[in-house]
Amino acid sequence: MKKIHRKKDRCSDLQALVNRALKKHLSGLKGPAALLAAMKYAVFSGGKRLRPILAIESCRAANGGINDALPFACAIELIHSFSLVHDDLPAMDDDDFRRGKPACHKKFGEGMAILAGDGLLNLAFGIMAGIRHKNSAKIALLLSKATGTEKMIGGQALDIGLPGRAGYNSKRKMKINAMKTAALISASCQAGVLAASSGRIKEEKMRRFGVNVGLAFQICDDIKDQRYGKRILERMKAEATVFIAKAKKELEPFGEKADLLNDIADNVIKRTF
Repeated sequence: MKKIHRKKDRCSDLQALVNRALKKHLSGLKGPAALLAAMKYAVFSGGKRLRPILAIESCRAANGGINDALPFACAIELIHSFSLVHDDLPAMDDDDFRRGKPACHKKFGEGMAILAGDGLLNLAFGIMAGIRHKNSAKIALLLSKATGTEKMIGGQALDIGLPGRAGYNSKRKMKINAMKTAALISASCQAGVLAASSGRIKEEKMRRFGVNVGLAFQICDDIKDQRYGKRILERMKAEATVFIAKAKKELEPFGEKADLLNDIADNVIKRTF
């Protein structure tokens, strides 16, 4: 029990660390007060900082330090926040609430929410442009691709017009899951290894870890919708379990340094992260 408790403490400590760093980045911005307020609202609306923690812990598992990964981790969370603001818009997923609070467009209006998302994405790449690290350009390119037309943004484009009750096993649904969710989670893990400058082999293993965790994560999100029949739900749970097993297999070469990553993978299934 003590070991588990320490891991929970570490996760909480990393959340607090990322939040402090994000506040510094956002407090340094200048611009219209309403726009800045909308950006801060979007970032500090209760997120658990899964993706930046994955980046930091992937860096640690690859023998890097927290400070090596922290700026990139903040950029990743800003990108994630941008995607949520835009996903919630009426023209996209049309959600009025995010984490139990009014979505950004419900509180600040659609126009301001669009600009807030744009501002967060711009800030993310501005942060990375200012980092003195030999792999900063590689990480920026990695995140650009993970966010772009072949991945996240492309996945959202495919999601537009997808029937609300499309079959879970449809090829289009599986492709969207990989593009919208797994891509950024995978890039977060890969970015951590790049921040540690630990080489291509570890980078590829962490990339595959992230892909499998991301696919399981989206399946678990879909399960929460409770719109599938019992048989399909059982199949979904089984598939998520297989993805997590594959993810954890990729962590074996990292040994004890990947303990928290293993816990995070397990908690994707438990949905307690």
